[in-house]
Amino acid sequence: MAKAVHLVKHHRTAPAIGVAALLLAVTGCAADGNGSGGGGGGDAMKMGVTVSNSTNPFFVKESRTAEETGKAMGFEVISQEAREDVQEQSNQIDQFITSGVDFIVIDPVDSDAIGPAVQRAVAAGIPVVGIDSVTKNASASVTTNNVQAGEASCTSLADQLGGSGDIAILHGTPISAVDDRVKGCKDVLTKYPDIKIVAEQRGNNSRDAALPLANDILTANPDIKGMFAINDPTAAGVELAAGQKGMKIIITSVDGAKAAVDTITSGGMITATAAQDPAALAKQGVEIGAGLAKGQKPAETLIELPTQLIDAKNAADYEPWG
Repeated sequence: MAKAVHLVKHHRTAPAIGVAALLLAVTGCAADGNGSGGGGGGDAMKMGVTVSNSTNPFFVKESRTAEETGKAMGFEVISQEAREDVQEQSNQIDQFITSGVDFIVIDPVDSDAIGPAVQRAVAAGIPVVGIDSVTKNASASVTTNNVQAGEASCTSLADQLGGSGDIAILHGTPISAVDDRVKGCKDVLTKYPDIKIVAEQRGNNSRDAALPLANDILTANPDIKGMFAINDPTAAGVELAAGQKGMKIIITSVDGAKAAVDTITSGGMITATAAQDPAALAKQGVEIGAGLAKGQKPAETLIELPTQLIDAKNAADYEPWG
C-alpha cells in the first residue's frame, strides 16, 4: 500500500495547497508538450479528463481547473462528465484510449467499479491519475485526507450536541472519499457513548437526492438532534428537509463550498464543514499525469491533502470555493 504524504498546514484557514515539494517528477513537466503516449512525437500532449457529473460545484471546479491547467501547459484537453453512470465513464475511458491520449485524470463515479476500464488504459500505456478518490488500478491518486475530514466534522457535531443524542449519517456514492469520511466520523463517535447513530442511508452526493432521504430519516426518527452529511450539497438537502418539517437540527459536512460557509455565517442549521480544495486536487492530478506520461514517477502514488474544519469561529477568514 502506498504511503500517504502528510502536508504541513499553513498558518491560514484555507486548506494547504503545497505541491512543488511533494513531487519529484513534476518539476520536469514543461509546456513543450512532447509526450511519450498516444499523442507523442512532435505533437502536443493530449489529456483526457472525466468527472462524476456537471451539477455538483466540486466536480465543476475540478473539471475547469484540470482543463485550465492542461491548456496552460500546452496540452490538448478532452473533457467529459459521466452523469453518475459508471458505464458511461468506462466508455469515456475507452474513447480516450482510442483517441490516443497521453494520460487521463479521473474523479470516479465508483472507485472500484471503474477499475477494469482504468486497467485497460494503463495496459495501453496510458497513465491514469485518480483525483478526490483513490481509484482502483490508477497509476496514482490525489485525495483529501477524507478520514481526517470525517473525524473533524463529527467531532464538531458531537461537541455541539454536548456528547449525547440521536444522530443520522447521510452517506453517498461508493467512492473511497465518501467511505473514508464515514469511517472517520464513526471512529470519532466511538468516543461518545451517549451518541447513537439511529439511521444511515446512501444518497448520490446531491441536494436533490438528499432531500427525500433526509425527510424519510427525520420522519422515522423525530428525536434526531444532528446529522453528518458526506458533502455540502447533501447537507443542503438535509437542511431543506428539516426546515420543511419545522425541525431544528445540527448538521455538519465536508467540502468547504461557499454555499455552506454562507449558511454557517448566517446561523443556519449547517454549522461546520471540513474544507477541501478541488482546484488543488485537479491541478496536482494534471501535473502528476503529465510527469507519468514522460516516464517521471511522483515521489508517492498516494497524496493526501489535509483538511481544516470551518465553523462560525473562523468562517470569516476562510476563502471558500464555488
